[in-house]
Amino acid sequence: MKGKEFLMRKRGVATFLNIAVLCLAVAELIVYLQYANAGEGLFVPWVLVLLLLVILSEIALFFFDNDYLPIAVAGLSMLALGLFAQTPPETLGSIADYYQNIVMFGDPQNFGIIVANFVLMLVMSVTAIVSGFFRREK
Repeated sequence: MKGKEFLMRKRGVATFLNIAVLCLAVAELIVYLQYANAGEGLFVPWVLVLLLLVILSEIALFFFDNDYLPIAVAGLSMLALGLFAQTPPETLGSIADYYQNIVMFGDPQNFGIIVANFVLMLVMSVTAIVSGFFRREK
């Protein structure tokens, strides 16, 4: 019963949003690693580092209340989204190839996993931003 009391005592809306960000970051890490292994040159180490920093920051934020950490988490998640979209060029090339029914700039078969990455990162980033506007403790 002590575990449930620790989880529920004095927890505000932002705490549960931060838990959602943590779950989304772990899911995004898994999906990103699947995408990075789909072809040569798709792995960007900085995206992996940023996702791990988001996960570690959310774990730290659960145990230690800090006013600046939610801002950092939102920034890190948006930076990971931007780096994923920009590098490598095959990411946007695969989307273009999918819509043009050609194979020129990337691999159109990666379209589904690219969209899954974009959606997970976008939802994670928006949730991290929204959680900054709520209280973490009652």
